[in-house]
Amino acid sequence: RYMVPDWSFGINDDDMQKIVNETRAKGAQVVVVLSHNGMDVDLKMASRVTGIDAIFGGHTHDGIPFPSQVKNAKGTTLVTNAGSNGKFLGVMDFDVKNGKIAGWKYRLLPVFSNLIEPDAKMDALIKKVRAPYIAKLDEKLAVTEELLYRR
Repeated sequence: RYMVPDWSFGINDDDMQKIVNETRAKGAQVVVVLSHNGMDVDLKMASRVTGIDAIFGGHTHDGIPFPSQVKNAKGTTLVTNAGSNGKFLGVMDFDVKNGKIAGWKYRLLPVFSNLIEPDAKMDALIKKVRAPYIAKLDEKLAVTEELLYRR
């Protein structure tokens, strides 16, 4: 805490609005927020803070196929999540004309990790570090016959 004494969690509407306003005043045509507050908090922030074009969020691990379009006092903010653990890459393309977003396109690109060749040195290092603990790491802790959800 001594390294970041003013660090806090939450929306902090006034602080975020000030940053967005400053960013726009410096000439930003598109403002995108990278968040780790969770989908519910991102949706609430989008409804309260104006001038944000899109929020790419995390924390809740939701893979959102289409952004939520959240209306606020001065426009609309797109809110999305790309899942967790690198399963998807969220791609949003903006068509910017005359300093404003004229259109957008969003898609989730699946990342098939089993089709990507691992870096040999990193793979060897991971195996070496895990080796003394492999029996514990491979131990089954529980089994279920039901579908479980991450949330």
